[in-house]
Amino acid sequence: MMDHNNSDATEDLSKAERRRQRIIQTLMSGSSAAIRDLAEALGVSLMTVHRDLAALEKEGLVRRLRGSVSAEKSLLFESSYNYRSRKSGDEKRRLAQAAASRLEPGNAVIIDDSTTSYHLCDYLPEIAPLTVITNAAPILERLRHVPEIDLISTGGRYHPGYNGYFGANCEKAIRSYHVDVAILSTTTIRGLSLYTPDEIVVRAKQAMMQVARRRFLLADSTKFQFSALNYVAEITDFDLVLLTGEVPPPVLEQLQAARVNFELV
Repeated sequence: MMDHNNSDATEDLSKAERRRQRIIQTLMSGSSAAIRDLAEALGVSLMTVHRDLAALEKEGLVRRLRGSVSAEKSLLFESSYNYRSRKSGDEKRRLAQAAASRLEPGNAVIIDDSTTSYHLCDYLPEIAPLTVITNAAPILERLRHVPEIDLISTGGRYHPGYNGYFGANCEKAIRSYHVDVAILSTTTIRGLSLYTPDEIVVRAKQAMMQVARRRFLLADSTKFQFSALNYVAEITDFDLVLLTGEVPPPVLEQLQAARVNFELV
């Protein structure tokens, strides 16, 4: 029999995490926000927002001061990758495993900087030999000693918030290759469009999509809950969309109507 108290507590925690992710995304696109405005945007009480901000402050992500909340860019960026990497770990692993199962020995694969894509490292050694191209520092570190993986770094300027390499040199390097598969994640999906807060990430992802024969998108259900500033691509641009979590039925219906090739894993 299900313990309803535990179920309610899990649901409450999930709602809190979603709110906190949305707060982080808001602050990453601006220097500060009024706490009252955050409460209104989130549709919750001031007390609830203050609890969320207290938790984020403890994580070292935000700073409260006289009715507003701010995040020093360096502080937020240095902490945000670690924060994101801890969330939805089981779902991210399922997505990565499903993507890896579609690869074949000998493939050349390009992988983005997302914390979801990082979990591919658990499964790629079993498929080797492979060529892996990435701008993600954690993937480069994890795979650098794996036999039969020809590991290629895109180079570029290091960005601590994404723990990866970006910029003109990164994009130029990506475009010098032609690969079998590109595996990407995204910050948000609104309708049939992908968005992310930072345009340097947009350019790297778009370059990866351009050089790939097939494109896989990995997305958990939280990707359908937020908005972000910069357009990346259409979900219909992907050959396979792997989803996990409680994806809202209207979203699934919209994907079916658009003839998106998607699977729930």
